[in-house]
Amino acid sequence: MKGNAFTILIADDEEKILTRLDRMLSNEGYLTDTAPDGAQAIEKLASGNYDILLTDINMPDKNGFEIMEFIKMGNIDTLPLVLTGFASVESAIRAIQLGAYDFIQKPIDAETLKLVIRRAAERVMLKRENEKNLIELKKLNELKDEFITLVSHDLRSPLSSIGGYANYMLKKGDLSDTQKSYLSIIREIADNLYSLVNELLDISKIEAGVIQLEREPCDMAELITGSINNFILLAADKNNVITYNNELRDPVVLLDRVKMMQVINNLVNNAIKFTENGKITVISRESRDDSLVYITIEDTGTGIPGEALEKLFDKFTLFQKEGTRGEKGTGLGLVICKRFVELHGGRIRAESKGGGSTFEISIPRGTLS
Repeated sequence: MKGNAFTILIADDEEKILTRLDRMLSNEGYLTDTAPDGAQAIEKLASGNYDILLTDINMPDKNGFEIMEFIKMGNIDTLPLVLTGFASVESAIRAIQLGAYDFIQKPIDAETLKLVIRRAAERVMLKRENEKNLIELKKLNELKDEFITLVSHDLRSPLSSIGGYANYMLKKGDLSDTQKSYLSIIREIADNLYSLVNELLDISKIEAGVIQLEREPCDMAELITGSINNFILLAADKNNVITYNNELRDPVVLLDRVKMMQVINNLVNNAIKFTENGKITVISRESRDDSLVYITIEDTGTGIPGEALEKLFDKFTLFQKEGTRGEKGTGLGLVICKRFVELHGGRIRAESKGGGSTFEISIPRGTLS
């Protein structure tokens, strides 16, 4: 495309047709070039920039199919249109497979030609605009990721200090009940913001593709027990009972210990968050052929609305629901869980029928050498 004019390469071995097409399209304001055979058309496509190719199928030396194949194999940004006399179904299918946008029947009708070329030009323009928008969006996304990373790193240290000092004063300070209440609020907000910053960093790293798994043989039963022990007091505070049923014959799995612990911690914490005076059950088992390991976290809590289940792990529609005591969350934790599980080659799914929820993780056991 030069200026506002589209460039069209016309390929036909019939001189009269070639001259007529050249004149008609030039009169419509298009910049045209011609090739009397397929070989010259390919040569011109290799060295020039054309928006549209208008080609006959049957030509000496190189036919229209070979020209379109050259465009496709070379990833040339030219939209092919086919001139055809009595095309068979097979040749039409082949032309479409090679990227033909439309067909113009011979003998050529001037109005039909103008209409098809106009539609092709609109298609080319739309494609170019989409490509431009995609590049701009990619740049904006990169800037967003850089911004999140910079801001997150700058926030982590002061937030950690705020939470730490508030916690220290609560333990050591001679405070009134009102002061203790205010400090507890400060500590909770600082902790929540610190968790949010960490989640944003995790999402940014995942999307940038810079997170690598550090796989090692891990005792899954030991990993789950360690996670549950982290939440025993929190569960008891809400009068919840956590039980763990280990049905694994062989508990050793090849995985990234830190990331899988983060996944299990998140799911157990969520179960406690939405359950009061209830029960949380964690089960680990393997598939019949021993290739997969399943981890299930069940709770008797408030459950998940049906409309939210399908979008539970979608970062664009984050599931945000207060816990039984007003606990808040970003919803990013489940998105991160899904990504970490998928990095292990596994899957995560959720169920909620009536009351309570069930989350199930399945991951390959991995080859242990």
